[in-house]
Amino acid sequence: MDIDATKGIGGLSAVPTRGKADTAAVSGEFARVFDIAEARRRRMTGPERIPDEVWDDITRAGQLADDLTARGQSVRFDTHRLTNRVVASLVDDDGRLLRPVGLGEIFGHGHDPDPAPAA
Repeated sequence: MDIDATKGIGGLSAVPTRGKADTAAVSGEFARVFDIAEARRRRMTGPERIPDEVWDDITRAGQLADDLTARGQSVRFDTHRLTNRVVASLVDDDGRLLRPVGLGEIFGHGHDPDPAPAA
């Protein structure tokens, strides 16, 4: 039985042939990786970009979180066991409750349908 290792088995060959890689390079498919970066750039600067006020709010929220961390505190969000609503609490680094926090105090008064903190 003669076996020619250069022809491969069942039509498969270990010898590289011109194929997908060359076709992708010629057709520009390889450049799709770079198009993602361009799409992100357009999203950040185009007409549907995130408004500057939102970026300002995000920056301010980060500053507040850093201030709380520096004081050894954080805000914890939980689900109230009776009402199943989201409640917030100011806690220390050990997780001990310092005081309940109304969601309106965190997000602004327009967002909290029940401004009284749940007990």
